[in-house]
Amino acid sequence: MRYPLIIFAFIMIVMLSGCTSSDIALPKMKNEASVLYISHLKENAITALDLSTGNEEKVSLPIRFSAIVEIKSGIFVASVKEEESLYEININENKVSPYMDIDPGILELTYDHEKGNLYTVNGKANHIQVIDVEKKEIMEEISVGEYPSKMVHHGKLLFVLAAKSGEVYVMDTSTNKITNTFRVNERPEGLHFDGKYVWTGGHGATGEMNENVFAYDPETGKEVKSVTTGLMPIQISQVSGNSSIYVLSHGDHSLTKFNPDTYEVEKKINVGDNPSYMIADGTDLYVSSLDGDEILVLDQDSLDVVNKYAITNGPYLLFKGGEGE
Repeated sequence: MRYPLIIFAFIMIVMLSGCTSSDIALPKMKNEASVLYISHLKENAITALDLSTGNEEKVSLPIRFSAIVEIKSGIFVASVKEEESLYEININENKVSPYMDIDPGILELTYDHEKGNLYTVNGKANHIQVIDVEKKEIMEEISVGEYPSKMVHHGKLLFVLAAKSGEVYVMDTSTNKITNTFRVNERPEGLHFDGKYVWTGGHGATGEMNENVFAYDPETGKEVKSVTTGLMPIQISQVSGNSSIYVLSHGDHSLTKFNPDTYEVEKKINVGDNPSYMIADGTDLYVSSLDGDEILVLDQDSLDVVNKYAITNGPYLLFKGGEGE
């Protein structure tokens, strides 16, 4: 064989690089600590946005993500609704790789850091899957109602919203058994547990325009409170256990925050055309405006606009390594 040392060196370089032919390279930014990653809905791409400089770099993908969750610092698992695979997004090594095979239809992911379990909901098969992350094995499947689309994990409880059947399922993660099921408002969207109540929003009954989020007692399933926030609320969240509750509504393009104890609305602002997703870090909120083609950075207390970035082609899912919630 001619040039054996050259061939051997080439093989070693490929092996040590940690990349395979199925990997997709992510942008490598100078200030990784200040980078916000944006998955697009109107094109198959991820944009890396340096929040400190405004510089951005986009990478085309053959796939479009439906959900993303962090499982280790800088390492995320992502789903693609129509794909028979989960993907790993590694921002430490700047690459996207196939993670494990799975049935198509995954709409949402959440991760239990204590147990090391990844939970998925499948809107086609109408079930929850419990996945051992270390083994990359599906340990259990639990049937739920029609079109499960949202999940919230809290301690030993997993709450699942079955959007089409209008139900919330409560699962004990120590046994993976459903302990309660209750009906919620019509055409629900968004799910949050504040430690006491389960909250949902959504579009409302056909022919109606819902402007409320609704609180339910997870033990009795009874509606105990409603708060008027914005038209068609789609995301409900808190940045910590005792923080204000934030509600993103795409019907009137608004973000509302209300007091978790008094339920009084503290502030409501406009956040661009068709806001679709929101995350938080220690001080700021980040909101993607799907049809407004922009990312807003907001002070989480005052809701004042800290910065605004133009991002074309439908910015949607957002994630930051080790910081976004």
